[in-house]
Amino acid sequence: MENSHKADKRIFPSTAAARLAFCAAAAGASLLAFAAKRPGADGIEKYDPRMAAAEASGKGLEWIDGRDLPLEGKAFPDTSHWYDRLPANVSGNVNAGVRKMKHHTAGMQFRFSTDSKRLCFKWTPLFKSLAMDHMPATGASGIDVYRFDGEKGRWVYVKTGRIGKAAEGSLEIPWIPGAPCLVNLPLYNGIKKFSLGVEKGSSVKPLPPRKSGIAKPVVFYGTSITHGGCASRPGMSFVNIVGRELDVPVVNLGFSGSGVMEYEMSEHLAAIDASCYVLDCLWNMGSLKGTPKKGRNVEENYEKFIRNLRAKRPGVPIVMAGMCDVYRGEENAKDVFVRDLFAKLKAEGWKDLILLPKAGMYTDSEGTVDGVHPNDWGMMSMAKAYGGAVAEALRSGKGAGK
Repeated sequence: MENSHKADKRIFPSTAAARLAFCAAAAGASLLAFAAKRPGADGIEKYDPRMAAAEASGKGLEWIDGRDLPLEGKAFPDTSHWYDRLPANVSGNVNAGVRKMKHHTAGMQFRFSTDSKRLCFKWTPLFKSLAMDHMPATGASGIDVYRFDGEKGRWVYVKTGRIGKAAEGSLEIPWIPGAPCLVNLPLYNGIKKFSLGVEKGSSVKPLPPRKSGIAKPVVFYGTSITHGGCASRPGMSFVNIVGRELDVPVVNLGFSGSGVMEYEMSEHLAAIDASCYVLDCLWNMGSLKGTPKKGRNVEENYEKFIRNLRAKRPGVPIVMAGMCDVYRGEENAKDVFVRDLFAKLKAEGWKDLILLPKAGMYTDSEGTVDGVHPNDWGMMSMAKAYGGAVAEALRSGKGAGK
């Protein structure tokens, strides 16, 4: 049915044993991430060398500029910085948060194969602030690497790249020649410069078309949660998880505290030739029937936004998401508005429109770092809900997004 969603069981561990293993791994990642946030903090690495961020040498390698690597998640060619998420012409009709955070690389990823037996990654973050008090530097400013395992038929995590004492990021790993490689870029920072080191004479090639047949990106527009807060590393953002599990390209237009559906933003989304749009802005918006926020109320912005998006991109599926709530409380005024608008548009004959209620987004109360923003466990839960909705939207689109 068009107004329901089914979960993809591949995304989320269901057994108690799997959950325990996942939480243990997440706890370990958080400890490593804390060390990356403050290199040398309290001298912990003196007693536990694994807490120190390794400095990759890259000796004997040839270097390739990141601008020459196959990059996904960059939807606009005309940007102020190479790795920006929005074009240079974003105006003052879009709030200042979006104008600043368009420089963040959330959702961007390199995808390639190489016959090199060694890979070295080096990058310079755009902003000096590497972390937040509730999100580690590995998620905000680090990278992580995945390798496609042909026997398992899925992407498997390899390692996380961290920021060292010189405020530069580096990571060196052995590689299986010919294996597909996926590198997720920082969620809450930008990149001044990125380089890949490979053995001399090695080739680097783009990956072939996806087996899913989906070539156009799923475009997510929303809040800090969509942005990636507060995953311990980039690959644990629910947007990136959905991309891997459904084998689809993604564009992440989450803007922390700033996704409020200004009309101009509907123009920017419509400029992207997408397979599906996901709208998830309710946490950042107000309601005239609840707590109003000047220029940010759902009653004033939402319908104008979605009607313009559909007019510019007819036939492209749209997912209308409720406001996630780890406590799984009742619908608020914004949830009710979205549900009623969904019913109104369906009654007008809109097709390929999916409603994703808040009820399925968190499975329990352990999913956040602060009662709102997901930890890794919460991101897995969000990915299950959003993955199901996106999969349904792509099926309803009948291949329009390919």
